[in-house]
Amino acid sequence: MLLGSFAAAEEPGLYPLRTEPDGNHVYIDSKGKVKFAVSSTLTEEFSQGFAAVCESDSWHFIDKTGKKAFGKDFDEIRAFSEGLAAVKKGELWGYIDLTGKMAVEAKFARAYKFSEGLACVMIGDFADGSARYGYIDNTGKYVIEPFLRCLDNQYFSPPGEFSDGLAAAWLPLNSDGDYMVGYINKEGKTAIAPKFTVAGKFVDGLAPASILLHDEVPPTGFIDKSGNFVIQQAFSHAFHFSEGLAPASTFDPKYEAPEIWGYIDSKGKWVIKPAYEMAEHFVGGLARVYDQLSSGGEVYIKKDGSIVANSAMIAGKQSDNAGLYKLNVKSISASSFLPQAKDISYKPENILDGNPETAWVEGSKSMGVGEWLSFNFAEPVEIHSINIWNGYQKAATAKRDPFKANLSVAKIRFTQDGKSSEHELKNERGAQTIKLGGAVTSSVKIEILAVHESKADPDCCLSEIEFTGRVAP
Repeated sequence: MLLGSFAAAEEPGLYPLRTEPDGNHVYIDSKGKVKFAVSSTLTEEFSQGFAAVCESDSWHFIDKTGKKAFGKDFDEIRAFSEGLAAVKKGELWGYIDLTGKMAVEAKFARAYKFSEGLACVMIGDFADGSARYGYIDNTGKYVIEPFLRCLDNQYFSPPGEFSDGLAAAWLPLNSDGDYMVGYINKEGKTAIAPKFTVAGKFVDGLAPASILLHDEVPPTGFIDKSGNFVIQQAFSHAFHFSEGLAPASTFDPKYEAPEIWGYIDSKGKWVIKPAYEMAEHFVGGLARVYDQLSSGGEVYIKKDGSIVANSAMIAGKQSDNAGLYKLNVKSISASSFLPQAKDISYKPENILDGNPETAWVEGSKSMGVGEWLSFNFAEPVEIHSINIWNGYQKAATAKRDPFKANLSVAKIRFTQDGKSSEHELKNERGAQTIKLGGAVTSSVKIEILAVHESKADPDCCLSEIEFTGRVAP
């Protein structure tokens, strides 16, 4: 598997966003404003002025007004890069130019995007073992003759695109027919020896890669161009860097906890803490992530983690509510909280520090029913949703799991502008989203109505709360 092939915006300006419930799409600008809608359930990102969309199992390109380009339909297409786009008509792939004319005749079994003047193509047939990958230039001439095998295993994917002069590919490990992933140069020669289970493309001298450990699913780290790990294997998966950040997911050595995605810097440190089912690359200061608590809803965020737009904001009658973001709370108070223990604080301010490892722990003698938190905003705001990290989400150790050792909230009352609503919360790690109607308010009160009872300590906890909305017009 060659990491980093997950879809990501190719150029800033317009971004595809799925709407609910029918799955059709709109394209938004960098401020979250809808520019146009398309009657397509599959849409791709803009690249070199065009985007690929699918309607009724047929693909075509659109321009930046949403109109169909070139007047042509294809069975499959890939994004434009370096002036050419791979297209499939019937059984074979070729390339069209930016006018829609065929620039490289359709003669390949598979074809991929251009990068650094070369594109990976496949000839032959996978079924009879004759399939081989090579690289062509923009005239269709082979620069690297097809010699890379098409392998049948759970990790395999085609050779990668060239970046920093290197491309990841499956290469023979020995004469016994074993293969691993290494890197080739533009002459088709091995530049980094095959030793990786998965590997991606180099950006700024770093590439995601992993080596199988103890016959288990291999965690991912980042290597330099010598093939050595400079960010250790600490993530379940990771994609290449873009605009200084790389999408990565959490890794549980016991393979029990779910993978949660966030963003790391070039030192391997979390910049946007894991909170998503999947995350894509940053382009033009925005990245698309997939919210695990809204049934796979798509969300565009900035590098500070604030929301620009999401599926629910755009859908239906709420289409004029685009441009929502994380709201800043001016002050917070609580009915009670536990006193500090050694160097650990349990104050209500912990719930707003952006770190689910800290928590507000109520200080009543009961289990917390009736305890409350009050939030004040500097000016009137519209609140469209709340993300709540329930319980004490601090990471477990070999001796103690804080989440299991303390109580979590089962039901809350949410009060704003004199109106209340009640909401249930699950006893689980990770963020949970409560969607609201966007009423205008300057303060909010959250009261605990019920807890998930267990044999845990009689202390009820909330680790983090985020309000999403916008300043009221």
